[in-house]
Amino acid sequence: MSDEHSLLLEIGNDYFSYAFWHRNSNTIDQLQFISFQQTELDEHLPTLLNEISQHRFQSVHVCSAFPQSLLVPTKYFNNKYDVLNLVYDQPAQEYFHDRINDWQMVNVYAMPQQLHQTLQQRFSNLHFVHAYTPGIQVYNGYVADNQLMVHFTPGFFRVLLKKESVIHLAQTYAYTTPLDVVYYLLKICYEFGLEQSSVFLILSGLVDKDSNLYTELEQYFVNVHFAHPPEIGLPGGNHPHHFFTSLYNLATCVS
Repeated sequence: MSDEHSLLLEIGNDYFSYAFWHRNSNTIDQLQFISFQQTELDEHLPTLLNEISQHRFQSVHVCSAFPQSLLVPTKYFNNKYDVLNLVYDQPAQEYFHDRINDWQMVNVYAMPQQLHQTLQQRFSNLHFVHAYTPGIQVYNGYVADNQLMVHFTPGFFRVLLKKESVIHLAQTYAYTTPLDVVYYLLKICYEFGLEQSSVFLILSGLVDKDSNLYTELEQYFVNVHFAHPPEIGLPGGNHPHHFFTSLYNLATCVS
């Protein structure tokens, strides 16, 4: 891989995914997704990074997909992270924030200090962003005023709720069965006064049309859609494009 590429790297509680992105041609030349148990990140990370760090990159964009995140109106953000610390009470965290100027908000988030230190040791020219930020900033191709954007990993799913074209919720939930997902989504609809018959459910990540998860969702929601393919050159492969929507959004966000 040439040093004309940038590395797009996304890390969450139960997965690690990356892409080699050629900025000038806006193409992705390699994609990889590795899943593991929630407690195995520290064990697997050095091995996962060994091969990647042998390459030279123009830049490295790390997308934190950990659930420790809060959206704060810009006028209330004071460069402190006290509220985040109170809500999640996680030890040994490194704190960051993304300014989302078009929405007049700041995404305040945290990731494990040990992970942050490991990445700094392996790479130079590091840039950090949280997974919610590209999901909010990048247009998903749907114009419906009320949208539940749901991205799945092996044991978690994250939800961005747009109601009347305003972001009302950004949250990550654990699940083990399809009915867990249905329960949370129905509860969100109830709490925010959304009609199941009209809200657009936009799916991405590890879900496909032949899965039990998709079948269950179709029983409760009328407008179920997969995220649109991105306007980016992609490598060939057997996986649906929406499996990697989060990485595509990251490329769009930092381009």
